[in-house]
Order: sequence, then structure tokens, then C-alpha cells
Amino acid sequence: MGGMTRLLRLTALPFALAMAAAGFAATSAAADTDHPDFRHVDRWDATYELTDDGSVYAHVEIDFDFAGEPGHGIYLNLPTTQPVDDELERVWDITGPWVYSPTGAPDLVDTQEADGWLSIRIGDPGIGDVSGVQTYVIEYAVAHVMNATTADETDAGVAGDEFYWNVIGSAWDTPISDIHVVVTAEPDVLDAACFAGYEGSSEPCASLGVDGSTAEFTIDALDPHEPATVAVLYPEGTFDTTAKVRVADDFQRAFALTPWTVGGAILLLGGGIALLVRQLRRTAFDVEYADEVPGLAPAPGASGATRRRRKRAVTVQFEPPEGLRPGQLGTLIDEKADVRDVTATMVDQAVRGFLRIDPVGDAEKPDDYRLVRLRDADDTMPAYGRTLFDALFDGRDEVLLSELKTTFAADLAKVQAEMYRDVTDRGWFRRNPNTARLTWAGASVAGLVAGVLATVFLAVSTSAALLGVALVVVAIVALCMSPVAPARTAEGTRILHQTEGFRLYLTTADANQLRFEEGQDIFSRYLPFAIAFGVADKWSKVFEQLAREGHDVPAPSWYGGMYAPALFWTSAHSFGSQMQDFTHTVDTAISAPTPGSSGGSGFSSGGGFSGGGSFGGGGGGW
Repeated sequence: MGGMTRLLRLTALPFALAMAAAGFAATSAAADTDHPDFRHVDRWDATYELTDDGSVYAHVEIDFDFAGEPGHGIYLNLPTTQPVDDELERVWDITGPWVYSPTGAPDLVDTQEADGWLSIRIGDPGIGDVSGVQTYVIEYAVAHVMNATTADETDAGVAGDEFYWNVIGSAWDTPISDIHVVVTAEPDVLDAACFAGYEGSSEPCASLGVDGSTAEFTIDALDPHEPATVAVLYPEGTFDTTAKVRVADDFQRAFALTPWTVGGAILLLGGGIALLVRQLRRTAFDVEYADEVPGLAPAPGASGATRRRRKRAVTVQFEPPEGLRPGQLGTLIDEKADVRDVTATMVDQAVRGFLRIDPVGDAEKPDDYRLVRLRDADDTMPAYGRTLFDALFDGRDEVLLSELKTTFAADLAKVQAEMYRDVTDRGWFRRNPNTARLTWAGASVAGLVAGVLATVFLAVSTSAALLGVALVVVAIVALCMSPVAPARTAEGTRILHQTEGFRLYLTTADANQLRFEEGQDIFSRYLPFAIAFGVADKWSKVFEQLAREGHDVPAPSWYGGMYAPALFWTSAHSFGSQMQDFTHTVDTAISAPTPGSSGGSGFSSGGGFSGGGSFGGGGGGW
């Protein structure tokens, strides 16, 4: 007797089909074949027609006796996969089924495929009194069923193409009698075998006959869960014996590394990132005046032509751009209305005499700060400044920073929104920088969601989930690019050049340079800008050095609580350090969030047995 190719040594179905069958059946697995009160199959007549492409067309007639247990109909469970080894599984592509009942029993068909099984339920759930003997005809096709066997794998030393098939699986709930199986094809049969009984049994069937290209088998009866297996050998090369095999592990199969999945993923990844870069180059780059010295505006009547901004050396500016406030320049320079920019605006209002900042507690190491209103806001304040001032002194003349914690977040958001509006209305950006970032980020998140959904879909239905991963990576890269979405106009670039020059001055100024400003409170005048630019510490240290050297460094009038102006800069906890404490306290207070609530051959020695072939399944009544 012959054997299968060693690659596809499929053993008996290891799956617990009886468990699946129990989900539909109401019959007892221990039913006696001779007991008329239990459901049973009176006749099982099956014909398997093999085609040269390696497929089989099955025509099965079942006389099902509902006996004393009327029901809805019958069910079958057919395997769609079968293990080959620890890593691979064979795939059965099933077409159909097509069902009808010559006796007029309800023949509605409901199919569900999951976990390697095709569950077929025949009947009508609305009819519960189907009784007596009913005939059901089930037809279906299965692809890639033939196996190649070599001469070394058979006892008779004959190579060929083999049909090794479990015609009845081990999960049938009911006894089955009068079983007749016919296997037919175009070429003549070389050999045939049949095994029936308990799973693993090598007992032959009741009869076996071969007539040219047809093999015929009969089995008297099977108890519940007893399989029957046939093996038919044909001349070598007669059929396509290419088995459909895939990786058994769902994850490895879904994310299979094949030339086309890897190549496709690389194309998607490279193409997606190229499109992102192209879009950024079109919409997210700064421009500058083409014919002007950086920092200068075109003369009246000039063309004002623009070009993409070029990297240039920064020229030191000894004062900020005329008429502009720290919050505006802080937003321009990093394209963000930071909390730091709001803090700088608050200090700017103090320096300009609208409010006073008093440390509370120890004069040198305060634990809180009081803001005292000195006069009302006026039109010299930009809109965001007035919003900030009104929010701080809402119906009061003074407020502790500690009182703003957990209550100021909504006001802060309004101030920041107006900062973005201010720099946009001034024509410094092509569009509101915050809106540009959010739009880009929103599109990226939408792309990320689409990529994740595509990955899940491809993982479930194909082996090309790697393509979805490429889309996810592109979306993540796009999301990381969102901070650079804002783009400055030529006018914004002009002001930026002046601002960067002034920041360079605040960062690099030394005591020798500033001592010529003795008697002037240049420290206070530029401190808000230093805070907005993130260089307040360096700016303060220069004046501390001047004070230690004995130069006349005025004590700021807008900051109270220091009892000895002469010690203002040289105390153990200098004003520069206090300002660091103050800005940190403000940042913390105003940004605090509001509380919210396949087996061996059938022809090899010891290899053929009942249930040892491919396919199988189970069924019963429901």
C-alpha cells in the first residue's frame, strides 16, 4: 500500500469536533445503533469525483432518522485547515455547500466559518417538529486534495497520486448505518484501501471493489464518533498534487515576510514619506523677501518678491522690534503661544506700571506672590494682554498666585488663542500656526486610525498585514511632522530676523557692555523679552555681576517686598533667583488643570487507519 509525501504527513484530525457538534446537537453521544428512540443515520451514500486540478466534488445523500426526537434539521462541521507540523497547516478551500431535501424537509442553509471550521446548519429554526426519516443531499467541492507519494513510501513500491480522505469524521454525534462510498476519476485506479471503526483502527471496511477508474467501498455501521477513511491511488502525474499550505501561527501568517509583502511595504513607506515631505515643502516652509537685506522691509513701490527662506547668520539687535511686545515675539520665534509667553506678558504689564508683584512670606525666599492692580488696562495693551489682565483682576484689586491654581486654565486657553490670532492677523504666518498644527495632526491621526484598521483587516483576511503596518508608520511620521506645519510669511520672517538678533543680544551681553547703561533700568525693560525667549537666567546674572562690582543697578520699582534696595541684587537670594522662582510659580499656577470630575499514506505499513486521512468533520441533528 502507498504513502503520502513526507512533507504532508497528515494524521487523524486532532480537533475535538464532538465539542463543536455539541453546540447544535441534542442527541446523546452514547446512543445505541439498534435503539429506535435515538436519532441515527439510516443511509450514507457519498460519491467523490476527482478532477485533474487536484480538487474533489462531493455528492452526499443522508437519510437522517429523527426517531423520537423531532428537531429542526441536521448540521455538519467541515475542517478548513489541518495541521502538517508544529509550524504549518494545510488549507482546504471549500466551495458550497449546495443542499436540498427530496423528502421536503426544510433545507435552509446557514454557514459560519471560524477557527478552522466551516459549520453548516441545514433546516429552519422556526420549525421544530421535523420528524421521521428525512433525506438530505449535500454537495460541495474542496480544492488541493491530492497527495504525491513515492515508491519508497509504499509497501508495493508503487509511486502515484493519492486520494486519502476521511469520508466520515470522528465528530458525528449519531450512529451511522449502510454506508456506501464511491470514488471516481478519469485514470484507472492502481490500488485502494478502506478503514473504519474507532479512531486509529486499521480494520478494513466490509467490502472494497475496483472497476477501472472507480473504487467502491461499503461499511455496515459506525458508532457515534467512529470515523471512516478511504485511500485511492492513481498513476503518478495524473493530478495536480500541489497542496495549499500556510503558516499555522496566525500572527506569523498575517505578517508573512514574502518578496511582495516586504516590497509592497517598502514602496508604501517610501512613497508615503515622499508625499509627506512634498506636502511640507509646499505648505510648511517660511518665505522671505527676495531682494531685501534680512530684517528690512521692501521700500515703497518695490516688488516685494519672495522666495523660500534661507539660512543666514543672525545680526545682533540691541533692542526689540519697535512697538512689539514679548508675548508676540515669543509666539513668533517658536510658533507656539507658550505658558512662558503668558508669564512674560504678565511681567511686561508689571514693568509698564499696570500691576505690582509682591513676594509673600520671607522677603528673600517667598512662598507665594501677590499681584496688585495699579491702574486699569488701556489700548496700549494688545487684545490678549487685556484678556489676561481682566482675567487676573476679575472684580478684585489684588490676587495671590496660589488662588489661580486649578481655576485659570480656561482663561489661559483664551489668552493663548488670542496670541495666535494676534500673530496671524499681523500677517506673520500663512495661517494660524495652532490651526495648522492641529489640522496636520488631525489628518495624521485619521491616517493612523485608517492604517490600524487596514492592518487588522489584512491580518484577518490575508497574509499582507505588513502593508497596513507601512501605512501606520507613515501616519506616525506624519504626526511627528505636525510641529513644523506652521509657515511664516515674508513679513513674519523679517520680524523674526530682528527678534533673533535681539535674543542674541540678551544671551551674549556682558557686564562691560551694560555698565554704560548705569542709572537706567534696562534690566526691567528687557526682562519680559528674556522670559519669553527662555534666557531670563542669563540676563539676570549679568546684572548681579554688575551689582557685585559696585555699579549702580536700579532696583525694579514694580517688584515689592525687598526692604533694603541696596541689597536688592546682592542678597543671599538675589532678585535674579527670585525671578526664576516667580516665573516657575506663575507657570505652575496658571497652567494647573481645572478639576474634572495532513497524515501518512493509506497504503504504507502501519500508516493506514480509520481517521488517518485528510479532511473529515462531524455532524448530527439539531
